[in-house]
Amino acid sequence: MTDLKLCKDCKWYKKSWFDHLTGAGDRFDTCHNPVLSENLVTGQIQGGRFCDMMRRCYSRCGEEGKYFEPKNPHKDT
Repeated sequence: MTDLKLCKDCKWYKKSWFDHLTGAGDRFDTCHNPVLSENLVTGQIQGGRFCDMMRRCYSRCGEEGKYFEPKNPHKDT
């Protein structure tokens, strides 16, 4: 079985609580990964990109979740 890399489990994920509470769902949840949020012209970090767009675009995170980082990585004790 393959572990799914879900945006909601990624440390760069930010839920749009206003949209969630008003019934808009998760369309406006954003990814704040610096690699994906940086303006490639100016180098400035922007406010994040919509998760669904980052996952659909192969040159970004893509379906496989190339830039996924778990919120709480498992630590060996």
